[in-house]
Parts: sequence; structure tokens; C-alpha cells
Amino acid sequence: MKRLGILGCGWLGTELAQRINSKSWNVKVTRTSEKGIIALTEKGFNSFQIEVTENSIKGDLKFFENLDQLIISIPPKRNEAKDYSRKINYLMNFLELKNKCRVIFISSTSVYGKKEGVFDETSALSPETESSRELVESEKLILESDRPSIILRLGGLVGKDRNPIFQLHKKIIPNPDGIINFVDQKDAVEGIYKLLTTPTVEGVFNLVSPHHPKRRDYYLKMAKKYKLSVPVFSEQNPILMRQIEAVKIQQKTGFKYQVNNLLI
Repeated sequence: MKRLGILGCGWLGTELAQRINSKSWNVKVTRTSEKGIIALTEKGFNSFQIEVTENSIKGDLKFFENLDQLIISIPPKRNEAKDYSRKINYLMNFLELKNKCRVIFISSTSVYGKKEGVFDETSALSPETESSRELVESEKLILESDRPSIILRLGGLVGKDRNPIFQLHKKIIPNPDGIINFVDQKDAVEGIYKLLTTPTVEGVFNLVSPHHPKRRDYYLKMAKKYKLSVPVFSEQNPILMRQIEAVKIQQKTGFKYQVNNLLI
């Protein structure tokens, strides 16, 4: 039986746990709040309350026992980003005392910055926010350890009840003729599953839909889909064409994107 831990089982992690929580997988999941643990337990998951700080790990540490693989899915919070890499450093040191489970660290394509161009896993990093700079530092900590590991840089997550249009339809949206770099929840789940079930792969992977519609087309379509007010676009600044490529995961694992049209 394969033994997986999902540290930080939120919107994406819950869907992944539901996907693989079966007789062939022993899945353990965490959240930081008691309310979150109750919600996960009600879904039938083996749930643990864990909080990672820059100098401690609080909660039921039995979660970390006997894991083959560990997904770290605890994104930096905006108001606490400056301490994020220290948390990851403490966590990695803690894991050294536990076991040699493979780590899959959920990162973000924000580490490439907002420069124009086409970016893949070999591209130089240019983080522009405190959160993305902390992600870069955390990636380095993990990649430089002796532990088998994967860094998974996700594009903007969309699907079901999650979409940027819910916040943007009342704002002025910049760069309307640029393109989006999103990934649907279905593909994010299946991509992670493919990595979990391909134990020989390590290193850095992007996970972004190969479909890159214009921002204007996408947000107009989503506003109509969700019956929201028509968004307003800023036409003042030059067009910024930034595209994230994510074919490596297909080449190394046989993964195939299911959502080929993000405008549906």
C-alpha cells in the first residue's frame, strides 16, 4: 500500500485526496484549524491538525510517520510571506529526523516574474513579489537537500467555484491582449497523480494548460458564464506576451491535459 501525506489539504489537496483515497493508497491529510480538520474528517479522510512555523511544528506529529511521499501544499500567506522559507527550512530539517520520503513541493509560475517571453523549467527565475521570492528560496532548499524531490510550479488554478473573474469583474483588468497561463483543477490533480505514480522522476516541472487564450477573451467569457458584470479593460500599457510552457511533465510521465479549452 502506498502511503501519502498531503501537508496543507486545501481546495486542490482535497480534490487530489478524493481522487486517490482508495485501497491501494493510504492517504493522510492536514489543515491548521480544528474546523478544517472536522471538514476533512467528514469527507472520510485520515486527518491531522498540523501547523508549521519558522521554529516549530505544532500538532499531531504522527502524521509524518511511515510516509512514502509527502506533498507540501502550504502557500505563503501575504501577511506572513517573509517567514515562509524559514518555515520550509525548519520542515525539511525536521523531516531529516523522520524518514526519506519523496517530497513534492507545490510552487507557482510566479517565480518567473512578469517579463515578456516564453518560459520553461530551464528559464531564469525573476521573482517580483515577496511571496515569489520566498518560493524561490524554498525551492532551492528542497532541491539542494539529499532527499528525492519534485518542484511543481502551477499556473493560476481555476475550476468549479474558483476563478479570478470573481474578484476582477469590478476592477480594471490590465494587459487584455496578453494571454493567460492557467491550469484547470482536473489537470492539476491528474498531473500530480502522474508524478506520484512515476517514482523515478525528480526535479522541476511546470503544470500549465497548453491553451493560452487572450485575457480579454477569457475574462469576457467567464463574466458571461458566471452572470457577472462585463469587465473593463485597460488599453493604456503595451501588450505583455508571457507564456509558460509545460510539456516536460508530458514527456517524463505520459501525462495528458484533459481540459484543452479553458473558454468552455
